[in-house]
Amino acid sequence: MVDGPSETIRVLHVDDDPSVTELASEFLQREDDRITVETAADAKEGLDRLQSESVDCIVSDYEMPGQNGIEFLQTVRETEPDLPFILFTGRGSEEVASDAISAGVTDYLQKEKGTDQYTVLANRIVNAVGHDRSQQLVEQSQRRYQAIFDDPNILVGLLDTDGSVLDVNETAMEYVSKARENLTGTRFWETPWFAHSDLSESDVQEWIGRAANGEYVNFEADLQTPAGDPYTVEGVFRPVRDEEGTVVSIIVSAREITERKARERELEEYEAYLEGSSDIITVLDETGRIKYQSPSATRILGYEQDELIGENGFDLVHPDDVETLYETFTALVEDPSGVVTSEARFRSADGEWRWLEVRGRNELEHPVISGIITNNRDITERKAYEDELEQTNALLSTLFGTLPVGVLAEDSSRNVLATNERLLELFGFSGTPESLAGADCDELAAEASDLFVDADAFTDRIETLIEERDPVRDERLELRDGRTFERRYEPIELPGGEGHLWVYSDITEQETREQKLEALNETTRELMAAETHQEVADISAEAARDILGMDANALYLYDEQRSALAPKAIADAGRAIIGEPPTFETDESIAWRVFESGDPVALDDVHEDSDIYNSESPIESELYLPVGDGGILIAGSDEHKAFDQHDIVLGRILASNTATALDQVDQTERLRERERELSRQNERLEEFASVVSHDLQSPLQVADGRLDLLRDDCESEHIEPIETALERMETLIEDLLTLAREGNRVQELEAVQLASLFEDCWQNVDTDTATLDVQTERTIEADPSRLKQLFENLVRNAIEHGGPEVTVTVGDTDTGFFLADDGPGIPAEKRAAVFEAGYSTTVDGTGFGLAIVKEIVDAHGWSIQLTESAAGGLRVEIDLGSDRT
Repeated sequence: MVDGPSETIRVLHVDDDPSVTELASEFLQREDDRITVETAADAKEGLDRLQSESVDCIVSDYEMPGQNGIEFLQTVRETEPDLPFILFTGRGSEEVASDAISAGVTDYLQKEKGTDQYTVLANRIVNAVGHDRSQQLVEQSQRRYQAIFDDPNILVGLLDTDGSVLDVNETAMEYVSKARENLTGTRFWETPWFAHSDLSESDVQEWIGRAANGEYVNFEADLQTPAGDPYTVEGVFRPVRDEEGTVVSIIVSAREITERKARERELEEYEAYLEGSSDIITVLDETGRIKYQSPSATRILGYEQDELIGENGFDLVHPDDVETLYETFTALVEDPSGVVTSEARFRSADGEWRWLEVRGRNELEHPVISGIITNNRDITERKAYEDELEQTNALLSTLFGTLPVGVLAEDSSRNVLATNERLLELFGFSGTPESLAGADCDELAAEASDLFVDADAFTDRIETLIEERDPVRDERLELRDGRTFERRYEPIELPGGEGHLWVYSDITEQETREQKLEALNETTRELMAAETHQEVADISAEAARDILGMDANALYLYDEQRSALAPKAIADAGRAIIGEPPTFETDESIAWRVFESGDPVALDDVHEDSDIYNSESPIESELYLPVGDGGILIAGSDEHKAFDQHDIVLGRILASNTATALDQVDQTERLRERERELSRQNERLEEFASVVSHDLQSPLQVADGRLDLLRDDCESEHIEPIETALERMETLIEDLLTLAREGNRVQELEAVQLASLFEDCWQNVDTDTATLDVQTERTIEADPSRLKQLFENLVRNAIEHGGPEVTVTVGDTDTGFFLADDGPGIPAEKRAAVFEAGYSTTVDGTGFGLAIVKEIVDAHGWSIQLTESAAGGLRVEIDLGSDRT
């Protein structure tokens, strides 16, 4: 392909021989895909095409009917003097060539044999069109340059690429006092235009250098005339390129923008003043219509510039505020020297209401303003703060008066600022909180000191705290009547100086509850150490009596055989009131109802309940505390409303601990029985393993030896299958022994990091080119040895079924972990059978791998499930249980 124009070249080929035009069209378009060819059979048709279509080049034969090629060229030149025209003839001569040149032919080419002539013709066409287009561009550029150069409003200069001045237009010369011939050849940055500019020569040199490298460089410069008048120009350095794209000169053009810059600065200053103002400045006519609004209206209220011009300002005011504001406005209109201030809510563009402080001034007589000027300050946040403060004060006042603690605030002179009703109750002061305001705190402290075990210590400590001003919390004070107070002191800062805040709480009941909780914790240890149901029942009944003060109590346990609640332990006081405790059968008592519900119940009057077991009972009130699924703890009293919420809370703790202790006793007994059963089972399995190990391995060892002798004596195709079969039998025996000896036993559990253990197991198995992807950081409680067996069997299973290139992924589930591969997987209907000993889907498999995995999972008390992996392979999920991850 030849170089030349990048766009399409439209060729008109005129020849009376269709075979010539068809062949030429085909080869020209092959030579250059930019060329498209239209054909004409003679000059007349060619002229018609030229009038109706756009053509970049004409290729014409010489000898044609009607006009010949020269005559056709002459006709074309009358209207298209520059259109490329190539005479392509088979009967040329020097005379024809001379006539063609005289007529203005672009090129002359004689037809020859072969197809190479079309390559030459394509080159001639491309070159002719390229030259023509380049000439057009040059002429256009010259016209544009001349138009710019002659523009009286633009300063224009032509520079060499080194910055030397080649030419300057008349407009630019008006700004300097030197003659044009004295400037030609001078470096542009050394000319008078920059004599008094803040620009450095290096700045101008940089601009010219960038333009010389082909960049358009925009600039703005502050300059001075010879008379010293400042002016500003805005312009651009444009690179001028030759046909090869090389920068050969630079045109610099600029326009004076002095007035525009001055207006811009004035406008910026004015807009900055209005925009920066915290107020919306508005001008209203005497009817309230808006004549002007400052830009701040957009920032504060969201309205676009001039959006509100012509609108009535009162249409934006809140209905509750409009009447007052209108009255103020009307009074201002009637007072030529008036100034007013008001507050009102105005609607923003998004429909919200914002508070504005409106300061209005009457300027109706001003010749320019002729209106009411208002400065509108946004006070929404201030109003919100004031409302919030008012609400807070009201809330604090209410809280202060209803606090369950006594509060006293005093000033630096130790006079009461405020107190509450609870403080008066705690110390027995007479009067009201309001009547104590201004009282002497020293006198109040002295009056209250007699209540305390150490009166002097009470007053001395107050003086010390005030002097040191160190905050104190949770300071306990013992009173003579057995109560316990807790004191808190906070030094505070007041507008008029320092102050002091005192908070007193009666924590007598709290201390009692804490003591009971500590005692219950100790009882819990005793309960957990009990070995029988009777021991648990006795300890629980004693704790209810001694710790919770439930003198009359009894613990009933559920008797599964009788389907009843049978008494297991009863306090002496309870026996004294009701005698021998009854056994509660199904659905015949309050006790059974509460036991089934599982929720504790305190009855103020047991006789009002229709499910009362003995309507003649001397018991008045009772507390029923379910002991899990194991029974119920009942406390009774011959007093009305003897039990409250605190009794329920503490009783529930005791009942819960009792249930846990009973479960532990049951679990311990089950474990002991399981250990006994496992011991018997292990003895049988060990005996079986011994038989398998001796009776099967001995013959296999003999067979291995005989196989070695056979291999030495002869070569046979049967030797390798025999060896494979023996190895398979050894693997089967090893797996069988593992099942027999290990079974579902686990040793002591330890914290095991899954990722670390799995990577170790991966190294122990022949994983070949398989890939491991560990996505877990979980640590679990397990027997490391058995867990290692589990992992290795799962890996072997994945490689055995998925092939040596299998990818094995290990990750977390919500309650355990999983191992997944991208092998063929196991059909859903066959997954249940894979855990059976001896089941295998491959010839080489022993069928014990997943059976061993299942034994290990069961031994840990876990569960296992097989599903399909994301890759379509097998996914093994092991669930540890929600409390074991």
